[in-house]
Amino acid sequence: MTIATVSDYGIKVFLEIVIIGCVIKTERKINIRRCYKLYIKKLVYENVGPIERVDIMPSFTADGNPKPILLVGENGTGKSTILSNIVDAFYEMAGQAYGDAWESIDNGHQYYKSIRPADIHVGQTSMFSCIQFQNKRQEDVYLCKCGDLTKENIQEKLDGILLDKLSWKQENNFKGTTVDKAKAEKIFRENVICYFGPDRYEKPAWLGEKYYQDTDSLHIKISERIKDSLENRINVKNVTETNLQWLLDVIADSRADISNSNGLSIVHVRMDDLLLLGAARKNLETIMSRILGINVYFSLNFRNARGSRFRILRENDDSIVAPSLDALSTGQIAMFNTFATIIRYADNNDINQSIHLDRITGIVVIDEIELHLHTNLQKEVLPSLIQLFPKVQFIITPHAPLFLLGMVETFGENGFDVYEMPIASKITVERFSEFHKAFEYLQATQSYQSEVAAAVKRASGQKKVLVITEGSTDWKHMKAAYEKLKSDSNYSEIFDGLNFDFLEYEEKESSNSSPYKINMGCSQLVALCENYAKLPQTTKYICIADRDDQKTNNALSVEGAEFKEWGNNVYSFILPLPKTRENTPAICIEHLYSDAEIKTEYTGSEDGIVRRLYMGGEFDNRGVAVAIDRFCEKKNKCGPDSIAIIEGSSKERVTCLNNDDGINYALPKSQFASLVLSKAPPFDHFDFTNFLPIFETIKHIIEKESI
Repeated sequence: MTIATVSDYGIKVFLEIVIIGCVIKTERKINIRRCYKLYIKKLVYENVGPIERVDIMPSFTADGNPKPILLVGENGTGKSTILSNIVDAFYEMAGQAYGDAWESIDNGHQYYKSIRPADIHVGQTSMFSCIQFQNKRQEDVYLCKCGDLTKENIQEKLDGILLDKLSWKQENNFKGTTVDKAKAEKIFRENVICYFGPDRYEKPAWLGEKYYQDTDSLHIKISERIKDSLENRINVKNVTETNLQWLLDVIADSRADISNSNGLSIVHVRMDDLLLLGAARKNLETIMSRILGINVYFSLNFRNARGSRFRILRENDDSIVAPSLDALSTGQIAMFNTFATIIRYADNNDINQSIHLDRITGIVVIDEIELHLHTNLQKEVLPSLIQLFPKVQFIITPHAPLFLLGMVETFGENGFDVYEMPIASKITVERFSEFHKAFEYLQATQSYQSEVAAAVKRASGQKKVLVITEGSTDWKHMKAAYEKLKSDSNYSEIFDGLNFDFLEYEEKESSNSSPYKINMGCSQLVALCENYAKLPQTTKYICIADRDDQKTNNALSVEGAEFKEWGNNVYSFILPLPKTRENTPAICIEHLYSDAEIKTEYTGSEDGIVRRLYMGGEFDNRGVAVAIDRFCEKKNKCGPDSIAIIEGSSKERVTCLNNDDGINYALPKSQFASLVLSKAPPFDHFDFTNFLPIFETIKHIIEKESI
């Protein structure tokens, strides 16, 4: 298929399709309307609920596309307050043109958001909310005020927003918009304007009908388009059946009649129409594929099949993924319905927009966007689906830090705006480190639940005692010490009858062979203790960590006690502190050796380069060590008082100070540990005396009666 260039006014499509030996050629002009785009340009709220003053100016890209807006903050800080007035503005605009947009009462219509003096900020006597909308070069305003406020009182606080077309009595409550009937029709006919609230609800397939009540207007029925009727409802709820009926229409439109006369050929439909309508279906299948994490397509069961007419199949082998839409999880359905509804609304306005998602315009408000969603859907999928609609202004309240991290990865640090309530301070890039820390902790827990748990389970087997160390190098040093010390008769009292096993694992990225390849940091070790202690264990688990992280020290040890008892045969302790390190207690496993042993040199068998571990105190604060002609790139580990181990991983480099040869002279910790364990000269005469307290503690735990 060949497609010519796209202009603002239309697309010229030339298609050449070969179908079972039959060539069909057709040319067609597809007309595209210039859209009456509507976006929010500015929001100003004063003394509304918990909000004293908020002034938000949404950002746009260089192409004029709206950036997603995220409102974050603790409960009760005004996130929903901001959204409620935006949605109220939608209803006020729609009501100018559509009689059924409002709920009618005796003397007019009921406001979506009531004007209540009780909502005025504590200690104040009035409040107002003002939203400035922009469409093309025109601007319109929504205003809601409560209390004794004149137009001049409000005007002077709006910094350029004009209220000339609005008027009210000073002492009365007031709500209004400058949008008239003609504008409202254009706005809702050419944009997607909708709200997904926290009460959006999808009936589970297993729920009895009597326990699920819904208004008749939301049930499926075929109806004509009625003049002055708002077809796309603003408040989106319970749309699974509505979307399903529309999906069946989309599938039907993308299928062709095949004639067998004079060879197989497609009849009763233009080929270009068929391909374009198939693109609309493909857009929806793309959304579902991202949600499910596999490539799927939509299919119809035969009409005599029992159950659902609609089903979801795996693309590569046509196997059934879900026999019906409501067979998906609540979160999967909720996410699909959100983005399918956006497309359906755009499709109702202009069928071309379901084909070209990047042409859909409007404002979509989503409260608690991560509702019912698993962490992967929050971080990986949600942002990618939002990105499918670059001309839609999304205004979102999230609670999950994972979603924000996913937005950073998808849109970039400057691709969206985050405002922290109640003052709507814009969160800068630096603040995302807080969310990253939260994500790391969650990752640690999830990693434990999958990879670590599987490794521990397999390693446990029939073992009575399993020692699990924080890093993949720690167990190697301890095993080397155990093998050396147990053969020394001076320590027979400790080692006689001392039987246990190490969880002998390698890092996932390691090239060393091992049946267990996992990443076990301090967070994972803490999570392991917490989770294994919840259930009775036949194996006794002893978790040992370095003592260079205070948070881990607090979690895995008890002040004044030799070890921590978690219950259910789970124990932990941190490395004992040798007298030689009492002035620098934040040590890791290598610090149980002397400084001279830590600096033992190793000559590479392949390149002949001499490498070793370095210590931070060998360098000045600039990372410079003139005496040894070395430069440390990780300056935050350097300085005369630093005992940090500087090793040759990809993140740490020690290079020649006066010769830029690019060689890293630092030995990786993993290689250092393997050399010690294998007793490779000159690593075969290390002093393991400082390891003795580790084995004494292990013995005390083993001898302790299980609790």
